[in-house]
Amino acid sequence: MKFKINQSNYKTLPQLAEVLRQNKVKKIEIEPTNQTEDLPKFSEIVPFLYQILDYEQYFQIWLKNIPFCTVDSESVDHILPKDKDFQGEKTKKCRKCLWNNRCSGFPKGYLAKYGSEEICPMPDLPWEVMIEVTSHCNFNCRFCFNKISFAQNGRAIKDLSTNYLKKIIDGLIKAKIKIIRFTGGEPLLRKDIFELIKYAKNKEVEVRLNTNASLINQGTAKKLKGIVDNILIPIESYSDEKESKITGYPHSLEKKIKAIELLKKEKIPIVRAGTVTIKENILNFDKIAHLIFKLPLDEWELYRPIPISKREKLDSELIKLLVEKLIGLRKKTKKAVFIGNALPFCAIKDLNKLNSVSKGGLFDDGHTRLVIDPRDFVKPDYFMNENIGQPLDILGAWHHPFVKKMRDLKYLPEQCQECPFVFKCRGGSRQAAKMVFGDYWDLDPLGRLF
Repeated sequence: MKFKINQSNYKTLPQLAEVLRQNKVKKIEIEPTNQTEDLPKFSEIVPFLYQILDYEQYFQIWLKNIPFCTVDSESVDHILPKDKDFQGEKTKKCRKCLWNNRCSGFPKGYLAKYGSEEICPMPDLPWEVMIEVTSHCNFNCRFCFNKISFAQNGRAIKDLSTNYLKKIIDGLIKAKIKIIRFTGGEPLLRKDIFELIKYAKNKEVEVRLNTNASLINQGTAKKLKGIVDNILIPIESYSDEKESKITGYPHSLEKKIKAIELLKKEKIPIVRAGTVTIKENILNFDKIAHLIFKLPLDEWELYRPIPISKREKLDSELIKLLVEKLIGLRKKTKKAVFIGNALPFCAIKDLNKLNSVSKGGLFDDGHTRLVIDPRDFVKPDYFMNENIGQPLDILGAWHHPFVKKMRDLKYLPEQCQECPFVFKCRGGSRQAAKMVFGDYWDLDPLGRLF
């Protein structure tokens, strides 16, 4: 179905979404009218667009000839590539945008009618940089991604110094990075971690922290108040006994639950839980979900386990079960629950269902983020043991040929290139392809399983 937005109908989008759902329509394509005098302003349209995007689990929703910078970063995956027959308008500012080559621009006559204040180019730089401030950890999780990179031969790497890490932070600020994440290893093992977090926060960036939470007590939670914006804590099971077996740390789930309660008591803005979807966790999804939603958490994200050997641990039936569970949970709770890492949407027959509960590959493989390794180099992702540059030159790493090839997607086969979901799916995980088939540019092993 095609729907042309004009002055008189854009407010009906939420009602239209419900009609489409009830009639089991499979797809809608939304685009602005080509009548300039009847064009509404995009800033007026977008709130209603977001309401229809909430229905993506029921049918495919595509935005045609709508500029990338008029919607938020969570919605750009719905925008179709540039239409060759559409004569869009752009300004000099558009040339600097990360999405310029894919964006159609503004409808003809729009800028003369409304001006160019809505043009807000996405800078061509990482959205976030993660700093692995230590290789050391007091846990021994059996599927830890550190084992693919710096911890392959143990965790005896000497930590980068406080002064050097501050220089790195200064470089990230100079490069206009908006989000800095402290991770590891276990970052709270560093005696200077609060000094480093405070140093970054004083630079007026968003500060995030990944921690196993074992070292968080009331005093620690108070120290984190006001200097950290977002904390991610792994929860890998529904019982303390099982969690302790997975982490190799006694009473680890009890400590995590207590830490979450303390952090929210101190009003940390966002506290999230992350769960690796090993087979046991998919089969026990309801039990884990029951635990998660008893806790004062703001988000729950799940991760496809990245193979650390040549064997892929998931199959299409497990993925389908996980997707159905996620969709059911989101309908029931209206909570932010999703798959947070790369998983090819064609792993199940209904690509749109997987799309609706997945962030796709946008946050993996150097597409929007980079990682500073404790060995003093930059890599595209936590999993990738590839040195692409120096921490004091993050933009140099961002433009390294290896990650630029990752981002251009030209290595993907024709069937992927023609898929409307390719912008978000991105062919799945390059690291999974490398681990299973020995080549980053091969197919993700979960692709085309059905």
